[in-house]
Amino acid sequence: MSVIHPLRLRYSNAYLVVGDRPILVDTGSRGDAPAIVAGCAAAGVKIRDLALILHTHVHSDHFGNTVDLAAEAGCPVAYHPGDGPLALRGNNGPLRGVGLRGRILARLLAHLPFRARSADIDAEEGRRLDAFGISGSILHTPGHTPGSISVVLDSGDAVIGDVIMGGHAGGAIRPSQPNFHYFADDLPGVMASLDRILAATSGWLFVGHGGPLRHEAVVKWRRRHDGRR
Repeated sequence: MSVIHPLRLRYSNAYLVVGDRPILVDTGSRGDAPAIVAGCAAAGVKIRDLALILHTHVHSDHFGNTVDLAAEAGCPVAYHPGDGPLALRGNNGPLRGVGLRGRILARLLAHLPFRARSADIDAEEGRRLDAFGISGSILHTPGHTPGSISVVLDSGDAVIGDVIMGGHAGGAIRPSQPNFHYFADDLPGVMASLDRILAATSGWLFVGHGGPLRHEAVVKWRRRHDGRR
């Protein structure tokens, strides 16, 4: 069985997923590499042990250390082709805010840079991760970005990135409460992707900010929202 280890970083979460081999899901903001290395070490994993660095999506707070960590690990990098233009451009591009706070933050964080990196592997819908030691597969869950994905484990748990978030203030307040993320390229698409996630999972949902979220709590939250805000 594969186990998800949260790595709490300054502005976001990364995740170490350990099965027969370990993979890293997301790499935080620039400067978070020491915290990622320390978090992996606490779980008994060295960076050079990583079989894969996989991204739920390409934004500066999830892709910030990819170039350095991939070089240290000597492992492939994967993200969905839908986020290829972002990854190769090396910045967030324009952001579409959700709600007043999201619109304010979008003006501050749009076009924030990170080091560009091409993908070695396309993280496409239905790709199994067994070759990298993980019992799970990739679910394409666009809306936050065109290439957003979720990592769905056979256990029923999943890492879902920024499809939604936990709590408020970047997850610092009430982190176990489901909430809209601050940004969404396509908000109805986010909710459609969330429906797919809920249908494919039954356990904990690990998000990019705050969390983790109980499946049943997200189901109840989803029933109260129709994707419009």
